[in-house]
Amino acid sequence: MTRSLFILCFGTALCSVVAHPAPEPRITPTPTTPVKRDLLDVPASVTSILGSAIPSDAAGGILPAWLTMPSDDQIKEQLGLNDTEISQLPVEVMNIPGYANWTENGWNNRIHGYVYKNPPATADQLDAAAKVFVPSLDESGFTDANRAMARNVTAALITLPVQNYSLQFNLRYNGQPAANVTFPLPTDSRGEYDQFVPFTSPGLVPEGNETNVVQGLELFTPAIQSGNASSYLVPPQGITLVADIDDILRVTRIYQPADGLRNSFALPYVPWMNMPEVLKGWEQRVQGLHFHYLTTTPIKVTQFYESFIYANYPLGSFDIRPLNLTTVDQIFQVRKVNLHRVFETFPQRKFVLLADTSNGDIMKQYPAMVTQFPGQVQCILLRNTSATDSGNNFPYDTSGFKDIDNSTYMFFRTPDDIAGLDFSRGDCRNASVPQNVTFEYQGLPSILGNSAVFSQPNIILAPLMISFLITLFA
Repeated sequence: MTRSLFILCFGTALCSVVAHPAPEPRITPTPTTPVKRDLLDVPASVTSILGSAIPSDAAGGILPAWLTMPSDDQIKEQLGLNDTEISQLPVEVMNIPGYANWTENGWNNRIHGYVYKNPPATADQLDAAAKVFVPSLDESGFTDANRAMARNVTAALITLPVQNYSLQFNLRYNGQPAANVTFPLPTDSRGEYDQFVPFTSPGLVPEGNETNVVQGLELFTPAIQSGNASSYLVPPQGITLVADIDDILRVTRIYQPADGLRNSFALPYVPWMNMPEVLKGWEQRVQGLHFHYLTTTPIKVTQFYESFIYANYPLGSFDIRPLNLTTVDQIFQVRKVNLHRVFETFPQRKFVLLADTSNGDIMKQYPAMVTQFPGQVQCILLRNTSATDSGNNFPYDTSGFKDIDNSTYMFFRTPDDIAGLDFSRGDCRNASVPQNVTFEYQGLPSILGNSAVFSQPNIILAPLMISFLITLFA
C-alpha cells in the first residue's frame, strides 16, 4: 500500500519537524518565540451561545494545530530519491508577478519567486497524497479531470527548493529588450528570492513621473522557460485596488472545510458570481487603476491562482505566502506584512481594499490600516459572507470600524452592490445597501440556524481541516 506524502502532518496535531540548513542571513527583526494565536478571538459570551456549532478549538479562541507541508527530507524518503538523483533534475523558476515604483534613480522593480525541482512521482503516489486532503476522490462524484487536477496541485506541493541559486533576468518592454539585471542575492534555504531591483531604460520605458498609467514589463529567466512572468510599473500617484481572492473573487468556502479542500484541490476554480465584470468595469472607469491581488496561499501553489485570475480578471501584481518565514508577523500575519509593504512602497497612492468578512485577520487589519496609514485608505469593501452563504458558521467582529469614518467602508452582499462605484470620484458607498454595523460580533443567527447540521464526526474532523485551510489562506 502506497503511503501518503502528507500523512505525518495530517494525522497528528503537531507535524514532525525535520531540521533544515540554517537560512541565509537576512535583515529582519529579531525573531521571538511564537505564541498561540487566536483564530477569531471569540469572547466567551459568544462561544457559550454557539456551543457545539463550531469546532472546539475555534470556540476556545485558539488557532487549531498548525499544519505544515512535508519537509524536503520527508519528500525524498517517500519517493525514494537520493541527492545524486535530485541533482540531475532540471531547475525550474516560478516568478511571481511583481510591481515597481518610481524613484529618483529610476524604476525599482520587486522581483520575487521560487526556484525548485520537480521530483518524479507516479500517479499512484500523487493520488495517495491527494486523498489525504480530498478523501472522496475515488467516489463517482469526481471525474478524471478532477483527479488530474488534484495530482497537479499535489505535485506542486512536493517540489523541492533549490537554495544558493544565482539568478539573472531579461526585462522586455513592448517586446523590446529593456534591461538585463542580476539578482543581488542567491536563493535562500527555501529556494525563494524577494528583493527590489533597480533598472533604467532611457528612451524606451516611460519614466514614472511622465505617466499616470500602469505599464506592463515582461520578465524572462534565461534558458529557463518556466521563469517567464510580468511586472507592473506603477506611477507614484493614482489608485491601487488590493483584492483578496478566496471567497471574494473565487468560490472557495474556506469556512466549510470539506468544500474548501475540494474547491482548492479537485474542482475547477469558479468566479464568485459576476465579480469579473465588476472589476473589468472598474478598470475601464478608473484611469491608471493598479490591480494587486493578495493571497496567503503558499507560493508552491500560486500558479493555479495566477492562471485563474488572469483568465477572469484584469492583469495585476501578486502577493503570496512565502515558505521562509522568519518573524512572528510573517508566520501569523503574512497578509499584514504584505499590505504594509505595498502601502510603504506607494505612499502617495490611494488604496481600495476588497475582501470578505469570513477572515478574522481582515476584520482587524483592514480598519487598522486607516489609522496606520492616514489618508491612504480610500475605501474598504467587504463581502458579508454570513449574509450570503448559510454555510459560513463563524461570526465576524466589526468593532474595528467603530472609530473610523463610515464613508470609508461598505459591507455588501452581491457584486451588483458595488458595481457602480467610481473610485476616481471618491465613491465608497452605495446608499441603497443597508449597513447594519453594530461594532461587535455579528453573524450569529447564521451559526445558530445551522448548528443542527454538524454531526459528531464533523466536529472531530473540522479542527484538522480548518488547520490546513488556515495554513493555505488565513
